Amino acid sequence: MAIDFPSALPPQQASVAQIAEWAGTGSVYQGLVNGFQVRVSGVHQLSRDELDKIFKSAKTPSQAIFLMSSAALRKGHMLVSIQYAPEGNVIYVHALQARITGFKGGEISAFFTDLKDDPSLTRGEFDRARVMANVRSERTGVDYSVSYVVDENAPERVVMVFSGEPREDYDATDLVLKFGNQGSRYVGRYFGDVGLSHNFKDGSRATGSLETAFTDLGESRDGEDYYRIQLAADRPFAQGLYGISAGHTEYSQDLGSTTNSTTTASGSDPICDALGMLGLCSPSSATTTSTQNVGLDAKINTLGVSGEQVLASDLSSRLNVFERIDYIDSQIDVGVFGNLQDEKYATLEVGAKYFAADLRGPKSLRWSAQLSVKTGLTGDSGSLGTYPAYRAQYLSNNPGATSAPQVVPAARTAEFVTVLPRFTAKLPLADSGNLRLNVMAQLANEQLPQQQQWVLGGMGSISAYLPGVLSGDSGYYGKLDYAKTIAVLGIDVEPEVFVEYGAAWFENASGLEGETRSIVDAGVKFSADLGWDVQLDAVMARSLADDGFASSSALKVFEADFFFTVKKIF
Repeated sequence: MAIDFPSALPPQQASVAQIAEWAGTGSVYQGLVNGFQVRVSGVHQLSRDELDKIFKSAKTPSQAIFLMSSAALRKGHMLVSIQYAPEGNVIYVHALQARITGFKGGEISAFFTDLKDDPSLTRGEFDRARVMANVRSERTGVDYSVSYVVDENAPERVVMVFSGEPREDYDATDLVLKFGNQGSRYVGRYFGDVGLSHNFKDGSRATGSLETAFTDLGESRDGEDYYRIQLAADRPFAQGLYGISAGHTEYSQDLGSTTNSTTTASGSDPICDALGMLGLCSPSSATTTSTQNVGLDAKINTLGVSGEQVLASDLSSRLNVFERIDYIDSQIDVGVFGNLQDEKYATLEVGAKYFAADLRGPKSLRWSAQLSVKTGLTGDSGSLGTYPAYRAQYLSNNPGATSAPQVVPAARTAEFVTVLPRFTAKLPLADSGNLRLNVMAQLANEQLPQQQQWVLGGMGSISAYLPGVLSGDSGYYGKLDYAKTIAVLGIDVEPEVFVEYGAAWFENASGLEGETRSIVDAGVKFSADLGWDVQLDAVMARSLADDGFASSSALKVFEADFFFTVKKIF
């Protein structure tokens, strides 16, 4: 329930003289109910046609008065106070527009203080404030009902009262254990994750997680070590939800050995082939005289601050805006090749989200649209923006070459702009069954730093392949699925059938390097609530078509028979 939506103000009895004073010389609507004449005046917010319908359906004058009050609320007018006074066979009714003059109910009322003294409070204005208050209510484990205290001597003055009731099943802390073979773009196939989340009494939430790869279980992509630490905290305020996050990732790979006896260009030996999977193959030549084992060591540090505000909200729609600033430091060192990636930069993302629910007969179509723009805030440094020097060195080391490879770390820049649209829709088709659509894209104007690239593959996208099967600066993805919840041996299971289409390409590259690569696949997914807060997810998919790849072997190394994850919440 969180914070319940308040009901209409209850009608109040007044004197005929008082209503006459309020009504003055304003227009009056006259209706007839069960032999009683009802004279309506004031700011009732209803049209003559709406009043006609009410008086035709009402059986008694009191029912007509209550219907007027509830009809005004349905139209979004919250504090329409209906005053009535009977005199013989005539009932005088006058509508006042009340306003909030104060609050009771502790700290939760701080989210609604902007509503004080609003001369015409609407449902949308209340719901806009309620969104962030709901976040605090959910996190503190207290549900609230809303009522009013009306000033007997001045019925247009109202105090809003929040009455809290703690939830019996509330638990402020969650410990989450997760294991699966969801894979990673970098190394590993089998991963374990330990996460901790705690909600504080002020509505703040702090989370932390540690993820590691079990490379001994196989399919590790030659990974030797991987771990990622993530920390985050946020808090709701009346103005919005604001947070901070930090992350640290380290991984290493054994790339095999290289023989330093000939001059070779990158991409022509197994080391560069392995680096190519990460978009790191640097094609400078090297004259070698010995055999060496080559290892890759990577470190990624991130720090971000974010905010989200509600611009408008009602029972069936909501418009949010959001913003985020991130700082990223991504380093990759590859043995004798040296530091191949040194990317330090900051980004700013701003965008808007719109959510809506539209009735389609007895069913409700729910959909959302999101659009954001992300740009680099800092200039190039490290390996970013060094393509001219790289190209000159490459041509110098390869006298017979007429051009240098175009998709390399040196071609990336922190001076970029990306546009990120997204659309989702959910339409119930049958009992416990839903048809869902998810479409998203990234459109860039430059080659992007590695952590900004468009990457598909894995359980959440293009599930026939491992993460990283499609990567680039720009791309798009679409998924259509049908899911239905059924009970199997007392266990809630949601089988899902889906089809996916994804594509990716690198900007400012010609020929094969700039080719758009795409994949179509289809598959099934099973989600099951096994009880005891244990959740199982499993996905199997097969490719239907692909295009733009240099060879079938380039895809084969990314093939995945199935994915699964098991999660337990304590």
